[in-house]
Amino acid sequence: MSRRFLGLVMALSLSALAARAAAPEDQLLAHVTRELPNYVDDVDPATLRRSQLAAIYSIMHDGHSEGEKRALIRSVIGGRFSLRGLLFN
Repeated sequence: MSRRFLGLVMALSLSALAARAAAPEDQLLAHVTRELPNYVDDVDPATLRRSQLAAIYSIMHDGHSEGEKRALIRSVIGGRFSLRGLLFN
């Protein structure tokens, strides 16, 4: 009986750890989703790579001015939001 209980406790603990392991990614996405409209319109953060989300989060919390943050974030996103995209598309 105690082995079954111990097995159940271990299984529940492992599932809780797995849920916590995914939480930082969800938190990063949620934070960037909430703050990104302050800098760039019409971008779905769910389509960005994790490295892009991390870079954007870092830029948002650096000591740059709002204009510098906007330019850096657009550069990270790329495409039509970057300077090259604006000039050549």
